[in-house]
Amino acid sequence: MATIVDRRTPTLAVAVVAAATAALLVVVAPRYGWHRDEMYFLEAGQHLAWGYVDQPPLTPFIARLADTVAPGSLVALRLMSALATAGTVIAGALFVRELGGDRHRQLLGAVVVATGGFTLGVGHLLSTGTFDLLAWSLVLWLMARLLRTGETRTWVAIGAVAGVSMLNKNLIVLLGLALLAGLVAERRWDLLRSWWLAGAGVLVLALAAPTLVWQARNGWPQFEMAQALSDRLGAENRITLLPLQILLLGPLFVPALLRGTRWLATDGAGRVFRPLLWAWPTALALTFATGGRPYYALPLTVAVALAGIAATGVRWSAVAINAVVALPIALPLLPVSTVPATALANEAVAETTGWPQLVDHIGGVVASLPIDERDRVIVLTASYGEAGAIDLFGPARGLPPAYSPHNAYADFRRPSDDDATVVAVRFRPDGTLARHFDACTQVATVDNGLGIDTEVQGQPILICRGLHGTWPEVWDDLRSLS
Repeated sequence: MATIVDRRTPTLAVAVVAAATAALLVVVAPRYGWHRDEMYFLEAGQHLAWGYVDQPPLTPFIARLADTVAPGSLVALRLMSALATAGTVIAGALFVRELGGDRHRQLLGAVVVATGGFTLGVGHLLSTGTFDLLAWSLVLWLMARLLRTGETRTWVAIGAVAGVSMLNKNLIVLLGLALLAGLVAERRWDLLRSWWLAGAGVLVLALAAPTLVWQARNGWPQFEMAQALSDRLGAENRITLLPLQILLLGPLFVPALLRGTRWLATDGAGRVFRPLLWAWPTALALTFATGGRPYYALPLTVAVALAGIAATGVRWSAVAINAVVALPIALPLLPVSTVPATALANEAVAETTGWPQLVDHIGGVVASLPIDERDRVIVLTASYGEAGAIDLFGPARGLPPAYSPHNAYADFRRPSDDDATVVAVRFRPDGTLARHFDACTQVATVDNGLGIDTEVQGQPILICRGLHGTWPEVWDDLRSLS
């Protein structure tokens, strides 16, 4: 295989691809509607803290900022995600450059990243995953640069990116462990013994200190959260870990993945970057062991495929076919009537539909109550998504703020009226909530009227009366993490 030496700066074409990606995401931003997580971030932003039971503070802060600038605007809310995705595209091209890819292959790398289903899917929404993907992409680019140049001061830039990323999501720790394992496997002691690495570690801790201190003071709830997710989804995540690497990367890029593996493992020009190859199965193994989501290790899968593109390129026809398949699945380009089909491959798209209809349904149940109960009703939801929808759409429909014992919503506000009638959403009539009342009667079933299977579709709506004891006593029993 030919030695690759061309490391010219990415051309204007890469910038055009990044800008076009961001523009597309902005154009489709108002399509369909809010995602359940976005409404959760919006409410979390009204209760700013250095941490929450399920996440650090950065994404809720961005939601708060967007809502301050343009209240209720999905375009404003998702603008930072579009810009972050553009940054991810540029980082992909820079990564190919560090591995020696010429300008044509840098452009190929940028387009492959820009049209990836996962990149577009998380780029469409305000999500912790969007900014985490950018952070991983930047760290991988910087690591490739460090491996190529041996310039150990690059550790400081890696530490800065990782430290800021810790304010968004702790998943960057997995990448750090995988990369360190790769360096050890390749005996890159020249990089591991550097004082700059120690300085980078200090920088990470300094930048992440506020959220780490918050976690410590509150008993490290994110460990409990991670365990809850593993208990609920661990088996499924382990089964789908490897298949989803291929599906999320794009099956047509498997040859590039194989070429990248071979180039990093055997080629003289690729040998210096071999720690990246060791990091890939390490990240997969850590994800498997912890029962993490399959997409956790995906950036390293993409990085190995980009190594294959840097070495030998990829056919434009494969890029085009992958884009044609990925775009209508990842983005709301088709009519809402197609969501039942596209949601089979991208379940997140379903969760951006049906929220106004849900709140209308709840409003109808509240309106059916006797007026003396209606004036002091408590609307309670089993999940933060439904609570977020009520808080977003409810005021225009005369509904009070929602309560939910789910994740951080349990700390945003707690019921206090022990004699109030409760309208409860997504609780079973014979479940935990019912044990705390004289009677809980199902009066309706959620139906979005769109034929779309969402988390809340088909769930019961209850009316509960006669609380046993007080809300402070009941609330801890209802709290849940998932």
